[in-house]
Amino acid sequence: MLQIAVITAAVLLFITSIAARWRKNSNSAQIDRLHCAQLPKGSWSLPWIGESFTFYNQGPYQFVSQHISRYGRTFRTHLMGYPTIATSTPEAAKFVLATRQKSFRVFLPPSIDRLLSVFPASQEAMKEKGLKSIHDSLHSELVRNKVAKVDRIARWVLSSWDKQPCVVTYQETMKFGFHVALDAVTGMGPSPETMKLMDNFSYIRKGMETFMQLNIPGTSYHVALEKKQQALECYSSIVKKRRAEKSNEKCSLDFLMEIEDENGEKLPDDLLQSQLFGLTFGAFDTSAAFFMWLLKFLGENQQILQQVKAEQDTIRMGKISAEDPLSWTDIVNMPYSSAVIQETLRLATIAPFLMRQATEDVNYEGVMIPKSWLVQVCLQNFHVSPEYHKDPLKFDPSRFQAGVKPAGFMPFGNGAKMCPGRELVKIEALVFLHYLVTTYSWESIGSENGINYWPSPTIKGGLPIKVSKLSECVT
Repeated sequence: MLQIAVITAAVLLFITSIAARWRKNSNSAQIDRLHCAQLPKGSWSLPWIGESFTFYNQGPYQFVSQHISRYGRTFRTHLMGYPTIATSTPEAAKFVLATRQKSFRVFLPPSIDRLLSVFPASQEAMKEKGLKSIHDSLHSELVRNKVAKVDRIARWVLSSWDKQPCVVTYQETMKFGFHVALDAVTGMGPSPETMKLMDNFSYIRKGMETFMQLNIPGTSYHVALEKKQQALECYSSIVKKRRAEKSNEKCSLDFLMEIEDENGEKLPDDLLQSQLFGLTFGAFDTSAAFFMWLLKFLGENQQILQQVKAEQDTIRMGKISAEDPLSWTDIVNMPYSSAVIQETLRLATIAPFLMRQATEDVNYEGVMIPKSWLVQVCLQNFHVSPEYHKDPLKFDPSRFQAGVKPAGFMPFGNGAKMCPGRELVKIEALVFLHYLVTTYSWESIGSENGINYWPSPTIKGGLPIKVSKLSECVT
């Protein structure tokens, strides 16, 4: 009975919060105010809730595809308590994310916003400085110097794969992506402390998977908030230690600690911790999902896998010693593997859509985007559109060798808020791929059970595989 009462209370609280937001963002009031403006076709669906349940259950790609077939490439809907305009063309994506980016702010649902502990609105100026510092810390020249560290982490993660009866790919790629991200952000290498921190992040991710993210004891969201606090305490000690020690190799934390406001004040520790937390989560979750999809596509396309292996074997044979790490020169000499990375990013878009909120009324090609409405920029839908890619559902890296229509490929977004770790994740993938294909062979175990879309698209079950060590590989 207690469990039923808790669930009932959770549902009522969720509906109440959505209803309050609906009233605050009244569709009819805004449409009356803009009665002369042109709004795209679409549906509000249910009162208060809108089409949120459908969006969550179907997943973003299918939801948007069905609406495109009914209403066209740009349509209106109601998601997460807000009236929303969704668009799925590269031109509109560029307009929202780059050309008029100052007219739109990054939007996260309040429950996710609370979990990721982003800057409060009062710190908007410092937030922009922090974003610039993060981009500076992950500048391509600095990232190139991290190849050796990524190399060590990749060897460490992969070293036990053949000793396990079953490797759950997502669990292992999470370990790799997390530690590369943590090194880039804080300069920390693998340790029992970092493994505990990663465990906290796993619970936080689980809390983001549920639709009704309510802070009620016993729910995964409540546990996630507790684990977030534990993670922030860990970051507190990391910040204090970094302040006390000087390092020749700078990480994102060093750049953030140099930020000053208009009065010359540095970022306080709580905001430093918040930035480190959000940056690490975003980097490890998306990269872990990406590496899992990479293994899936290569396992299903043996001819492509053999071409990758031939390229990587050539690089490995050029090493004097088996212990020699990869270098930036080696990374540059992986053109086919790089094309495989790009094709994976296209076909399995890890951020299938980006959300923005209009800070003013905006008109785009005759379509009015009212102030405070959300805009959903649907990247995956044009990544797999025949309008921009020939045979779009086929895994074909050669399309990136022959050249691809640039407008139809935005895996990291566009504009000033493009993913700051885009260069690092490519290096991660190439290093990981090198040691994977020169050391092991693998095959999937069991059947797939569909896709989890939140917070990043992952294969249900984590893609379990059986791994065997290559008899003549160099380790």
